[in-house]
Amino acid sequence: MKPEIIVSADRESTGAAAADQVAFLAAQAFSVRGIFTMALSGGSLVEMIAPGLLEYSRKSAIKWPAWNVFWADERCVPLTSPDSNYGLAQQHLFRHVPLLETNIYALEEERGSEGAAEEYERFLHAFFAPPPGRFPRFDLILLGMGEDGHTASLFPGHSALDETRRWVVPLSDSPKPPPGRVTLTLPVINHARNVIFVTAGAGKAPALAKVLCPGPRGKGLPAQRVFPIDGNLQWFVDADAAEQLEGPVHECL
Repeated sequence: MKPEIIVSADRESTGAAAADQVAFLAAQAFSVRGIFTMALSGGSLVEMIAPGLLEYSRKSAIKWPAWNVFWADERCVPLTSPDSNYGLAQQHLFRHVPLLETNIYALEEERGSEGAAEEYERFLHAFFAPPPGRFPRFDLILLGMGEDGHTASLFPGHSALDETRRWVVPLSDSPKPPPGRVTLTLPVINHARNVIFVTAGAGKAPALAKVLCPGPRGKGLPAQRVFPIDGNLQWFVDADAAEQLEGPVHECL
């Protein structure tokens, strides 16, 4: 299935469009399963979608107690650190809405990247409890993309890209600081019901053109290797990020 690409005029409207879709998927999941499971990345992603979600919250249009929030990746730093994805989401979103604190997974960074990854995977096994040999099925995994085409903490050329069995892997050598991180693996991401990328800025344009004009599946840049097996893939991008896509966007695929 080809990804759906939604191009908006600027960063703000891109974030608003993505927030609309997150709210829709949350309501859909609640109506079907009575729960919404989301894995969130950090960086500019949270800042972009937070205003739209806060607007929905002011209208009482989101059932926050049904939300269970996990991390596509996280940095092994204190939760109060400016490098913490949890801390960034707390600043821009969590503290402003009635989301239950017990429904937000907090990384045990004091264990170090290996210990934190092991504990996170144990928690996911207990929470999702899929049949043996199966991967968890998140309702939504929200991702960004770096200028090098990395997503979550899956970086070009890193051995984590080749993991096929583990759900969560540690990094002690991230090419971007801080070096200690944990990340969901590609098999987990690709088993989600929905994956959304949110990307803005001209600096992302070269990588986006490569990712959205892919060769064989499973090759190329990390973001290019995200293709849900039985789910939906959407890209919310601004005009600057889309500027190198040749012709009409969908003809690029």
